[in-house]
Amino acid sequence: MRRFIWFGFFLCLSWSVLSSEHIDKLRHIDSVRLSDHQMAKAKLASIPMASLDTDEVFYYRYLLGLILTVDNDLTDIIARYDSLLEEPVQPELRLRILGSLINLLGVKRDWKSGLQRVEELLALLQEVPDSTYKPDAYLNLALFHLNIGQPETALHFAEKAFSSEALVPRIRCGLHLVIISTKSKLQLDDLSLAEFSQADQVCNNANQNYTIVNINIWKAKWLLQQNRLDEAQTVLTTTLMKAEKFPTDGQLIEIFSLFAIVYWKNEAFDNARHYADKVMEVEFKEDFPQPLIDTYDIKRQLAERNGDYKQAYQYLTARQQLEQNMYERQLADEIAIQQARFDIDAKQSEIELLDKQNELLKAESMLINERLENSLLALALVSILLSSLLFWSYRSRKVQSKLKMFAQTDALTQIANRGHFTDCLTEKLSQAQKNGSLVGLILLDLDHFKNINDTYGHQVGDWALIQTAKAIKESVGDDAIVGRLGGEEFGAVITGKQEAEIMHIAERCRMAIEHIQSSMSEYQFKLTVSAGVSNSSQAGYKLENLYAAADLALYQSKHYGRNRVYEYSSTMVG
Repeated sequence: MRRFIWFGFFLCLSWSVLSSEHIDKLRHIDSVRLSDHQMAKAKLASIPMASLDTDEVFYYRYLLGLILTVDNDLTDIIARYDSLLEEPVQPELRLRILGSLINLLGVKRDWKSGLQRVEELLALLQEVPDSTYKPDAYLNLALFHLNIGQPETALHFAEKAFSSEALVPRIRCGLHLVIISTKSKLQLDDLSLAEFSQADQVCNNANQNYTIVNINIWKAKWLLQQNRLDEAQTVLTTTLMKAEKFPTDGQLIEIFSLFAIVYWKNEAFDNARHYADKVMEVEFKEDFPQPLIDTYDIKRQLAERNGDYKQAYQYLTARQQLEQNMYERQLADEIAIQQARFDIDAKQSEIELLDKQNELLKAESMLINERLENSLLALALVSILLSSLLFWSYRSRKVQSKLKMFAQTDALTQIANRGHFTDCLTEKLSQAQKNGSLVGLILLDLDHFKNINDTYGHQVGDWALIQTAKAIKESVGDDAIVGRLGGEEFGAVITGKQEAEIMHIAERCRMAIEHIQSSMSEYQFKLTVSAGVSNSSQAGYKLENLYAAADLALYQSKHYGRNRVYEYSSTMVG
């Protein structure tokens, strides 16, 4: 079967920055490579690279990577894109290459490289704000964040793409799928049948059959949740007809599994067994654990109904093992993503610290030169020499003290920055491990902070961040370490307290932030925060595990309504 994943949404757009006798051929290949893959591959091979100018060669190499993505090893395609990005590629094409590369890194679960390229793409979007390829870039950013389990961020980038004027039908179709899948995962109440119908119409107009199948799979799931079984069965029937024209393992196993569930609920047990068996016939079914888990549950119930309890137990055991494997993989991904973010932030902090150290070296160099000049004058004026030495010694200490403060302090809130906060947490964990004491970590993230910035402006947003930092510092006590970890996210390290006391402190922080009076900013709005708590007795003394556990608890707080505190437990699933 053909392998198609999220990169099936790559854009087919005109290439306005190139012009020659070959450019029309390259544009045509770009426009048909998804609808007629083999023809596009043959036409590209027929163009001699020796006849192309430099920009056309870059475009040719990018198109070759896109076409080979369907049939070749993704590691090779990623290497091709990395190589292209080392060349002096024009910004417009660089946007597309970065978007495609980020998409593939997400599929390969190379979180660190993916997050690094995300930062690079966001910076490039600032440099070329008027690019017609912004929607393409935002779509790939949305898909990547969907892959790393951040549906709210994916929704944010999808909405940014929708606001663009240069939105072609193919990208609009892909964005509808992102919106629907994101809202389904977040279980948002505003998802309706009308939204599915609109997405289906847009994708039909864009001739995107692969995406239509995915949208209808989500539609069938939504109808199943509403217990509208006959409608779900009708959707699945038409969807299967489309999917069989362009079969992929992921789509077929989802459709067969949903058929089995619908027929079981309708008590059509023979049909339920038929489609459950079809799931087991899919070649790479282990790559899609959730529909396989659902199928094992149907097969277990069918076996119990027939009185074959031994077989039912085997299906139950297989299902439980799959659930355990899926949970362990999710946890491993959470830790890997947190570690990747930590490494990137640490690298950025290191760069900033080096810049400040360079400033200090320059200041010290100036000080040395001035001391030498003063020492020449000392032959005649000893008193002036002594005064100068005392002055510059004092100035040097002031410069060093100020640079140290800059390196450790967040400029806006005047609390620890992420780098210094992480260093302090690492030191506390090392000390606590030696004496067997408890270390607690509280992660706090302001709810809907983007709405405050968008509605009232960044000046009011900065005021809210400053007040939040003050509220947290006043709530945790003098012995705690408080830091701003980035954006609207804060952290607090608690030592010398029991688990219940740490949760009490986190709740105290939440209430203090909820009671901040926004009228001081001349606007009326509500500030709330979601918090996640972990401690070393649960997650151990390893920094990344403690972070990942607190972040997972924070995700639960966001997921279950915000403005609340969750404590990490080993049974928690992200």
